[in-house]
Amino acid sequence: MSRPAAVDLAAAGVTLAIEGSRATVTIDRQDHDAGWARAASTAGALADIGRCLSGNIRLVLLRIIGGLPCPDRGRVDAAAADGLERPGTTGLGTAGMTGMTGVGMDGMGSRPPAQCWLSRPDLFSVAVVSGYAVDALHLALACDLRVFCEDAYLAMTGIHQGLVPALGVSRTLVDLIGYSRALDLCVTGRVLSGRQAYELGLAERLVAPGDRDDTVEDLVTGLLAAPRGLAVEIKALLLHSRERTRKDQLRAERDAWLRTAREVAPPG
Repeated sequence: MSRPAAVDLAAAGVTLAIEGSRATVTIDRQDHDAGWARAASTAGALADIGRCLSGNIRLVLLRIIGGLPCPDRGRVDAAAADGLERPGTTGLGTAGMTGMTGVGMDGMGSRPPAQCWLSRPDLFSVAVVSGYAVDALHLALACDLRVFCEDAYLAMTGIHQGLVPALGVSRTLVDLIGYSRALDLCVTGRVLSGRQAYELGLAERLVAPGDRDDTVEDLVTGLLAAPRGLAVEIKALLLHSRERTRKDQLRAERDAWLRTAREVAPPG
């Protein structure tokens, strides 16, 4: 499939840059009103990008850029005992919330979510979130790894639109932070700062805005330094470990070990 037209991506607030084996997808939500209004079209743009990526792409960097908090879109009270505050009206609406997850209310399960390709075994996916991007947590959780800036603000806002976590988000949250904390976030819809989200275990890196690019580059360089075949085997093992019995997982590990051993064995 051909690469999506830049003008179509721009209309959805998305840009795509490809450099060697790396693809960088940027979702810009600095303009709150325009950003939330076109959230649904973002899903289509992400789906198109996933379909068009060539086989030589090894890593997708998903940059989600939010703006400054709006007075009517919630706040974080740093003086609160737990550092969490219930947001006000987000202005996302049902279209905005479902747009970022890639399905409409009547289409749940009728087609794959726009971001499902981010977990493909042959790709690394890294989400980098900065600014006030409260509806971006769903999308960030679809990636393998997450880097949150200290100026980021995120939340599970579905409760305010009458929506439940879907498309695997509930499972991912429980895996990352446990049942009780996941329940707290999903039912209260409270806002987390980047530091709070990191301390809960929702991200692998926390960075100051000025250090973001260097930290991300170090992470990307480390991931791409791994031999591709070996990296694919490791990701597949970890990705499917939850679905297998211990016996099946041991068998999968043995099979992967044999395949990789053959690849690195010197010619006879």
